[in-house]
Amino acid sequence: MTQRTYSIGEAARLSGMSVRKLRFYSDQGLLPPAGRTASGYRVFTDDELVRLDLIRCLRDAGLGLDAIREVLSKELSLVEALKLRLETLEAEIAAQRRVASALRAALRSPQLTEADLRRFLTMTQLSRTERRNVVERFFEKVSDGINIDRTWIRQMIETSVPELPDEPTPEQCDAWIELSQMLNDPKLVANMRANAEDVWNHHVLDLAAWQEANEAVLARAKEIIARGLGPNSEAGQVLAHDWLETSARLLKREPDLEFRNWIRGKYALHDARAARYWELVAIMRGQSPDASPNREWAWITEAMRHHLSD
Repeated sequence: MTQRTYSIGEAARLSGMSVRKLRFYSDQGLLPPAGRTASGYRVFTDDELVRLDLIRCLRDAGLGLDAIREVLSKELSLVEALKLRLETLEAEIAAQRRVASALRAALRSPQLTEADLRRFLTMTQLSRTERRNVVERFFEKVSDGINIDRTWIRQMIETSVPELPDEPTPEQCDAWIELSQMLNDPKLVANMRANAEDVWNHHVLDLAAWQEANEAVLARAKEIIARGLGPNSEAGQVLAHDWLETSARLLKREPDLEFRNWIRGKYALHDARAARYWELVAIMRGQSPDASPNREWAWITEAMRHHLSD
């Protein structure tokens, strides 16, 4: 049965496309005409109209001309082509989300410069390996020249390298930007170094015993908080007294006046950003900021400050 033929104008009208676009697809080899008239005009049939409809669908899906050509020539299946396009599109969406997050962070800067904007954009585009390098450089600066247990350093890095999913939320991107700025703040590095040097260079810590004691005091603080009691309560002050003695024992010191004065100074200089660090890591992992033990440590810090003020 002979198929009906259409001029390029008729094909354009039936398909809803312009004559110019049909000529373009034809010249690109995507829509070869069924033939030509004696005058050399292109002729199309219903088969070309069906092919043209597929081309339009693939273009609407975002496929490039080369990918469409492979689909039409059967070198690439329709499923494979759409999967490739979906992967590309999802990557583009994730990238755009990161850029939007960087722009939000940049707009919060009181005096935004071009250098600031470049930094924000760069921070959101880092891979996990590059994010790990940021964390490692921070701990290298903190531990340089200090006798810190290397096992402790590795544990800190492994447990605190921030994770970002393939499609991070704006909150996760914002958390990474804030964390990156924090880790590159010389003041935080200096504070952390001062604490680390005071502890590690003058004491020999039993790392396992220290971690066990930390877990125990956290669990105890969590139980007291659940009872609705504050740091200044009797239970809070008993915990503070016990934690003072435990800290002295682990540091191989006596809980005397000299030690109390020393540890009072440590709590007075406590940098709140240390707690914020773990909140940001939790956010990047898709958890609530309360997933970190910050609430308990903040409560313990207040209990200790009150206890040491006597």
